[in-house]
Amino acid sequence: MKTDFAPFLAWSQAKGISTPLELVSNGSYRYMALPASKDYLMSQSKSPNLINVMTAPLDSCIVGEDWETLVEKLNYEKAKGPDSDFGPWLDLFPTLEDFEGMPRFWKPERRELVRQYDSGQLEARMEIDRLRFNQVDDQWALAVVDSRSNFLPDNTYSMTPLLDMFNHKSNVKTSARVDGANQLLLEVDSRSILEEGDETKSRDWANQLFGVFSGGATNYKAGAEVYVSYGNFDNMETLCNYGFVEKENVSNVETFRVRLMGKGPAYLVVGSDGSIDSMINQLSLTDFRLALASPAEIESLDENNWDGIGKISERNDIEVFALIAGELEEALYDAKNGADEAKAMGDDLVTSYLRGRQNTLEKGRNGLKAKYPDVF
Repeated sequence: MKTDFAPFLAWSQAKGISTPLELVSNGSYRYMALPASKDYLMSQSKSPNLINVMTAPLDSCIVGEDWETLVEKLNYEKAKGPDSDFGPWLDLFPTLEDFEGMPRFWKPERRELVRQYDSGQLEARMEIDRLRFNQVDDQWALAVVDSRSNFLPDNTYSMTPLLDMFNHKSNVKTSARVDGANQLLLEVDSRSILEEGDETKSRDWANQLFGVFSGGATNYKAGAEVYVSYGNFDNMETLCNYGFVEKENVSNVETFRVRLMGKGPAYLVVGSDGSIDSMINQLSLTDFRLALASPAEIESLDENNWDGIGKISERNDIEVFALIAGELEEALYDAKNGADEAKAMGDDLVTSYLRGRQNTLEKGRNGLKAKYPDVF
């Protein structure tokens, strides 16, 4: 990874791209950090909490109506080499080897290991993405677009200089807008700026950042990383399109298989809060309830004006969620064992993916225990 930012920063300045933050590298990791002085940062505040952390004219971006267009434009600029107007920026892009965290570039043995322990969820996603992979000749360009592009307010795609230098945290509050001068403004709620290693997540960052709490002291730490949120992405999305898994992803959801005798498997989604009886699962839950209903319960449905949502009877619901609990326990057991095996092999990325799956499934299991204690 290149660490000489001088040509890129000079190019950014000439393009009118600005930020109060500092671009930093430790050799293997690149990030945006709080500057040495908070004065300039404070001057960018648009409200008591909101800071404009980046401004980029749209004509400094590579913009297209879809991802295919971005891939074509990137290939065109890459082919121009040093003659490209985006040259100093493109020089900082990752190489193909830098994308080895993306499952599309994994060796078959690694994907097979995961398939054994995640109910085939990653392989199913790879099958969905396979058509996209086969549409392009340059897998590097597609990986760059997948990992570094963003949506504009009109739903077009953009690759935006400097914005692609920010790293992701799911609990950071960000907003982006295009003003009348055709500039992309990225704003971050100062209360969501977290220091690396801070586990409290409850501090009033507006007060600490601007020094307005009791005594006027501040907790401003120059060099602390500033994150943005790429979106409410689950671990599958960040793994497949970015090549990483956030260890504490507040947006993670997981899917597990439920099998019924004589029927094909169905799948239920465990929400980030551990919910299973959410609207997204209602169709499957209705199928389970009907499949496990007694003849007498089926006969009573019309009499009770059952609308297809919610329980048929207490007995039926206990049987349904006993079935679900058994399948959930099996998926949880697999995820835990897979994470343990990956850890023993020294595969941190697969460990994080399966451990994240384990944690979310545990939330689902704990939610079921609280709501249906009789099924455990």
